[in-house]
Amino acid sequence: MRFRFVLAALALTAMAAPVSAQQFDRAAAMERLMALDTNGDGAITRAEARAGREAMFSRADANGDGYLSPEERQGERQRPGAGRADTDGDGRVSRAEFLGQPYMIFDRIDADSDGVLSASELSAARARAGG
Repeated sequence: MRFRFVLAALALTAMAAPVSAQQFDRAAAMERLMALDTNGDGAITRAEARAGREAMFSRADANGDGYLSPEERQGERQRPGAGRADTDGDGRVSRAEFLGQPYMIFDRIDADSDGVLSASELSAARARAGG
């Protein structure tokens, strides 16, 4: 059960597709996760995950000022831990604060801690998620 929650959080973080826990679709989450595999090799590197996070920030930063205001963060707030991203407490989240958040879910799936979610690790994650 906890892993399903973790997988949901990773997919939401990666692809900026906010959904409530009741609306979560494991198959769709895995599809969004796999969309991070930009070179199509069947694995997801930490660099690919970071690129996904950067794209998410850019989409959310509607006015392009390099910060997420409370209004811009409305969708992000549905993601667990989103409030902790504002590390300096100024009421907005800078690109650095956003990108500096830990990659806890990535690290959990990365069983061998090599910085790559291999095809076998992703298959295991898919199996644990029931898909």
